[in-house]
Amino acid sequence: MAGQSWTDWNISLEQVEEQMREEVRKAADKYFDQYLGLFRKTISSYPLVGGEFGEKAKDYAEKNVALARDYVHKLSRAKDIREVVPIQTEFMQSQIETLSKEFKSLGETYSKAASDLLSTSLKTNGR
Repeated sequence: MAGQSWTDWNISLEQVEEQMREEVRKAADKYFDQYLGLFRKTISSYPLVGGEFGEKAKDYAEKNVALARDYVHKLSRAKDIREVVPIQTEFMQSQIETLSKEFKSLGETYSKAASDLLSTSLKTNGR
């Protein structure tokens, strides 16, 4: 190996690049799978998970991890900066839009749950 040149290996730079991209995708997939596993294990111990608010928060978190995984896969396929910029722009725009919708939905759900709790508490204490 020490005396061999790059051309002696009989592989192209494109093949090396693609192999590296594949390794990045595999590493990212492993990371996201481990993260989701830990997330599911941790979140299941919180009392809000069984309710509507907790379930929505859990679903949104899982969807966001899936979007991040997709982003990493797209990014790993980019050949140069001209391909990276639109991928990055699309991801950031989708994140802003998604988070805006999620915060609105979670806010409405939280307000409804708080209102229901207050209403129930007032009825119980009023008797």
